[in-house]
Amino acid sequence: MVNKTRNTVVSAVNPHKKIYPASMTKIMTAIVVMEAVEAGEISLQDTVVVRKEIEFNEENVLVMGLKPGDYITVDELLHGLLISSFNDCAVVLARYVANSVKSFVERMNTKAVQLGATNTHFVNPHGLHDNSHYTTPYDLYLIFQEFLTKDTLVQIDANSTYVLTMHREDEKIEIELHSTNGFLSKSFDMPTGFHITGWKTGTTEKAGNCIILEFVSDTTDEKYICLVSNAKDREALYQNVEDMLKQIY
Repeated sequence: MVNKTRNTVVSAVNPHKKIYPASMTKIMTAIVVMEAVEAGEISLQDTVVVRKEIEFNEENVLVMGLKPGDYITVDELLHGLLISSFNDCAVVLARYVANSVKSFVERMNTKAVQLGATNTHFVNPHGLHDNSHYTTPYDLYLIFQEFLTKDTLVQIDANSTYVLTMHREDEKIEIELHSTNGFLSKSFDMPTGFHITGWKTGTTEKAGNCIILEFVSDTTDEKYICLVSNAKDREALYQNVEDMLKQIY
C-alpha cells in the first residue's frame, strides 16, 4: 500500500514479483479506450454494433451476453466493463477502438511501456488467464495511477449499481449492473473513516482473488492506493485490505 499524497510506501510484499492480473487488466483496457476518446478517434456516445460472435476458450466466463446485431454505446460498454467486469464488453470495445483485439492489445502494451510498467505484458483486453499475460504489483500501481486521472472512469467506478441500456433488433434491453467491489456492494463492511474513488477487482484460478483501489481519508484527505493479489477467497481478500488500512489508523 502506498500513501499517494506523500508518495511513501506504507507496506509492500514482493512489489516486483510477477502476478497474473485477471480482470484488473480492464484498468488498462479502459485507459486505452479513453485515450481514443480524448484523441477524437471515437466518442463516448458512439453507437457500437456487435459485428461477430464473441467466444472464449473457457467455460463460465462472466459476460453480459452480447450477440451479433446488438448495439450499445461506448459509455454503456465502459459501465459494463468496470462495474460488473463483463468480458464481452472488453472484446467489443477492443474491436471498435482498434478494429481487432490484436491491434488493441498492441496499444495496451505500448501504453504500459510509456507508463514505466516494463515488466507487464498483455495478450487480451479482459484478463482471462494466459501464461503470457502478466504484470507486477508495482507496474499495476503505475497503470492504476493513470486510470485515476480519467474523470469519466472514476465517475463510473463510483456506482454500486447501474441500469445499462442496449438494443437488440427493435427491443430496448435494460440490465441492472452490480459492483464486483464487495465494499461498494455491501457484501463486506466498508472500513470506517475512508471512501473509495477508483477500483477494480479480478478473479481467476491462477490469479486468485485480487483488488486494487484508492482510499481517501475522510479526515485528512490523504490518498492511499491498496493492492491485494492471489488471495485464497473473497473473505481473505477484503480482510487483507482491512489489515492494510489498520496500519494507518
